[in-house]
Amino acid sequence: MKITGDVRPGNEFKVTSSATTKAPATFIAVLTDELRVTRKLSELFDLPDTTPVIAHWHGTHRTDGFTTTVAELKAKAV
Repeated sequence: MKITGDVRPGNEFKVTSSATTKAPATFIAVLTDELRVTRKLSELFDLPDTTPVIAHWHGTHRTDGFTTTVAELKAKAV
């Protein structure tokens, strides 16, 4: 599945805390029959590496969405 719209590429997303810590924003995994929403990155690690994910980041003046995959987030996990 391709995610389009007002999203930034996943290579620009930075993981800044532990994968088991609740993030200030959400991660949304796009599955065949559901959207899995979590604030703990580690809760996505049981999904296939190719699973598309929208990662949110709350900045000072805006929130950005990043299109990425479980594999890319695993590689960035702290």
